[in-house]
Amino acid sequence: MIPSSLPIILEADQGETTLFPENVSQVWKATGATTNGAVDVWVEIVPPRLGPPEHLHAHHDEFFWVVKGTFLVNVADRTVQVSEGASLFLPRGIAHAFQNVGTDTGHLLIATLPGGVMRAYFEELLLLFLSGSPDQQAISQVGAKYDVVFVGPALDG
Repeated sequence: MIPSSLPIILEADQGETTLFPENVSQVWKATGATTNGAVDVWVEIVPPRLGPPEHLHAHHDEFFWVVKGTFLVNVADRTVQVSEGASLFLPRGIAHAFQNVGTDTGHLLIATLPGGVMRAYFEELLLLFLSGSPDQQAISQVGAKYDVVFVGPALDG
């Protein structure tokens, strides 16, 4: 990790992009490597009807801001619908899942604190998907290495 004491300034269309199956993508705005471990920040671009299985992070807090679209979010057994401008803060240990329930691609600005783990998690997860169709056990094993513990299915809104 290279310590950074410089600000990071990126335009809306700037940042490294990671493309996952089913046209889910991420645009990375900051990582643990660029923030001296403080935070990972990315824009998650989610097509309609998609979202991750329910999961939690034992050692990371997570913040979401809905940039575009409408999402169904399950947080600690409470399900709410949120749209552009809504924000959520999830303390570590809180189970959560989300699904884009709109008709257009949705955008979420996501930050995890402290930083330095999520980029590596998604890079390894992408390699797993590129090697074939991984089963849930393989996905869970990768998640466990990076503080992503799957506790339930994806939402079906």
